[in-house]
Amino acid sequence: MDSLSMWEATAGERKSRPALVDDKHCDVLIIGGGFSGLSTSYHLQKMGHKTIVLEKNTVGYGASGRNGGELLSGYHGTMESFAQKKGFETAKTMWELSLDSIDLVENISNENGISCDLVRKGDIRPAYKISHLDRFKRDQEYLAEKLNFHEISIIGRSEMKTELNTDFYHGARINERGAHFHPLKFALGLADAVENLGGTIFENSEAVHIQKDSASKAIVTTPKGRVIADEVVIVTNAYAGNLNKTLKKSVIPVESIMIATEPLTEELMQDLIPKNRAVSDSKNLLYYFRRTADNRMAFGGSGRAFGKKAQRMLFDNLREGMVTVFPQLKDARVEYRWGGKVGFTQDFLPYIGQLEDGTHFAFGYCGKGAAMAVMAGKVLAETISHPERVNNPLKKENLRPIPFHSQHAKGVGLMKFYMAFQDKYGK
Repeated sequence: MDSLSMWEATAGERKSRPALVDDKHCDVLIIGGGFSGLSTSYHLQKMGHKTIVLEKNTVGYGASGRNGGELLSGYHGTMESFAQKKGFETAKTMWELSLDSIDLVENISNENGISCDLVRKGDIRPAYKISHLDRFKRDQEYLAEKLNFHEISIIGRSEMKTELNTDFYHGARINERGAHFHPLKFALGLADAVENLGGTIFENSEAVHIQKDSASKAIVTTPKGRVIADEVVIVTNAYAGNLNKTLKKSVIPVESIMIATEPLTEELMQDLIPKNRAVSDSKNLLYYFRRTADNRMAFGGSGRAFGKKAQRMLFDNLREGMVTVFPQLKDARVEYRWGGKVGFTQDFLPYIGQLEDGTHFAFGYCGKGAAMAVMAGKVLAETISHPERVNNPLKKENLRPIPFHSQHAKGVGLMKFYMAFQDKYGK
């Protein structure tokens, strides 16, 4: 699903970057020109390290330039459940890291003059079922009592019109710390910031082979050149190729699709989402949506299809979903349809760590990567530069491939069927 995204169409002029030719040397080579790779390079350059970023396509080509542009805190699962599994202190650090990730995107944007339409007015999670409000309430109480976080509120159906002009939901959880932005504008601005700090980015330069020389230097080969580096970082997430089989077989790519309407009137958009928050609902096969700076409705959901006819049906179904949530949009023309891959891990948490050969990695943001992927880059940079100072609650040791990974497409299909069943018939 490589149709032109609304983000690509509205990002403005894109700087052209050369492909790698001949041999280059650096302290740290970063493979992947999305949020994580660019953030790793940005922070390492600020620490005085020389970096090179290799991108197979163009900056922000993958999920970083295709996502919904929602900056959200938290993870898949409640902080209470993580405290039970990982211990309270680890869960607390995880929560703080997710909050800090939103601040990080905002701070990088402000410090580097990145104009990415960032709006920080909170996010809202509408309750698809009444029972979901009970879960929201318990989570709110835990965050307030145990983590001293008091910026979440719960509203019922009678108050929904103050947040969303729809009868589709039963209430909502509101988090005042969330935000939304233009993800590709941010990626392109971050790439410029990397280069302003002395970093180098090569586009259309796929890393096809890694080996170590006698001096333990990493030699990474592309079709037209090589990079010799002290350290290597791979941050390709759901777009992992065959460069490292362990990483490829540890991430599950899941298709997500989006549509964007024509520009709508200010009055209509203000009526639909009065407080201009980012929205991501509580369905298993969720809808996520928000207004854009030019007053489009950007609306996303789950999707995987083979063949043009099936793809058209998926997008038509997504439009139908949008109109079900907002009947006011029944006559709105859809101008853009696109898709991308979201990286999931086996336990639905991001992984940040190091392979046995020393290669650093970060992946698996599970649909909440717009902010966390940027933070992961900072954590990787700090790990490389000052490992003794890093407290990484998402550290993954002894990474192993997922069993039967080659069957993941069938598994995802079955999972989505089950989740759709739960949305329709579950509590």
